[in-house]
Amino acid sequence: MPANTNGNFSTECVISEEVLATIAANAAKDVEGVAALGNRPADLYTTFKIGADASKKVAVTMTDYDIRVHVYVDLVTGAKIQEVCRNVQTAVKEAIQNMTGRVVTRVDVSVTGIGNAPVPEEKPELPVSLEP
Repeated sequence: MPANTNGNFSTECVISEEVLATIAANAAKDVEGVAALGNRPADLYTTFKIGADASKKVAVTMTDYDIRVHVYVDLVTGAKIQEVCRNVQTAVKEAIQNMTGRVVTRVDVSVTGIGNAPVPEEKPELPVSLEP
């Protein structure tokens, strides 16, 4: 892509860590065997950084060259841990790379608990009218 020499506009798109965390969280929730996103433990980074939120379910570290993600999940009772974690890694990596075009070099998954399968929302049935 040619460099922009006209004015003060940048041709580079900046993607925030919060957006990447949202993409990762949505991808992880859709994996079979994941009951919910787990709680992220407090760490030194979130303790001392102003504005950092330890209650977030996904930690994202972004550099100029790569993206590293750490997802915390609760699994469904009876789920195979290795299989579900591998599927979460693949889903998160593909979702971020497909949506941003940036390289994801690492996806860590921590299992924080075991929960029940999420109950699907019941949709109200609409009345069906048949006209002759």
